[in-house]
Amino acid sequence: MLKIVNPEFLVLILLIPIVLWVYYKNRKNIFIKFPLTFLLKKNTKLFEIRLILNFLILLMLILALCDFQFLKKITSTYKKGINIILTLDTSGSMNAVDFKINNHEVTRLQALKSVVNDFIDKRPNDKIGLIVFGKEAFTQCPLTIDHKILKDYVNSLTIGMAGDSTSIGNAIILSVKRLKNVKGKSKIIILVTDGRNNSGIIDPITASLVAKEENIKIYTIGIGTKGSLVPIYVRTPFGIRKLMINADLDDETLKQIAKNTGGKYFNAKDYKSLKKIYNEIDKLEKEKFKVNYYYERKLLYNYFLIIALILILIKVFIFKTKFEMVP
Repeated sequence: MLKIVNPEFLVLILLIPIVLWVYYKNRKNIFIKFPLTFLLKKNTKLFEIRLILNFLILLMLILALCDFQFLKKITSTYKKGINIILTLDTSGSMNAVDFKINNHEVTRLQALKSVVNDFIDKRPNDKIGLIVFGKEAFTQCPLTIDHKILKDYVNSLTIGMAGDSTSIGNAIILSVKRLKNVKGKSKIIILVTDGRNNSGIIDPITASLVAKEENIKIYTIGIGTKGSLVPIYVRTPFGIRKLMINADLDDETLKQIAKNTGGKYFNAKDYKSLKKIYNEIDKLEKEKFKVNYYYERKLLYNYFLIIALILILIKVFIFKTKFEMVP
């Protein structure tokens, strides 16, 4: 972007042709006797060259006075992240192997780890914490901006580390507790489970109303399909055996939890849909930021002065060394 600091000097450009016209007119009125007319013709051409040089020199000096500047706009952003608690189910049913990554069978928990790690990478400005639940609920990682440590905790999750049953209500209350006194308007919980609440002392719906009171939004993700049979590997005295268990997803409760808090419910039936869900949440919960603009200035007046100096040197060379003008 081009900026003129002193635009008022541009008016002087209009005076240049007037000054030069007056000068030219007065010169035409000067007559002398000169016997060699061919030299006069040559002298007239030199006079026209000098007139052009004078015009250009004056023009360059006026443009230098105007102080032209080239401004390059540079944008800097101040980003304010969101506070997010990842509340993940590690109960026994998360060991079901009905998900595939690159055509390889993986457990639901393994698929969840992969997607959660990608989600964390996309949220560099957010404070993110991790809570795991089964029969119990506990904080695996408090809210942090050190996402490397957070991902280490995610990768260390194991089936049954919090017990084999499912305490969704307890997990929500603990998540709310971790967000309650944190500064910032945007606070969300991403709750992932493949079962129904069958443990704990707090009802999930009641827990969601507590979250609502604290202006905490809950996104719920139900893994699997309600009422379907899913394969699971279990260790027996005869080695590892593959068994079929009934999926006990309580999607109605998860929908109600999300609705009560202004969040949204998603159903992940496979790895692809789970990844898509986290991408959608990422778009829904974009961080707020303000944009600051500043400019990198490049001064141009010195270029006009250099051109003017070069023209003056050319004029001196032509008319003071090589040729002499007839006055």
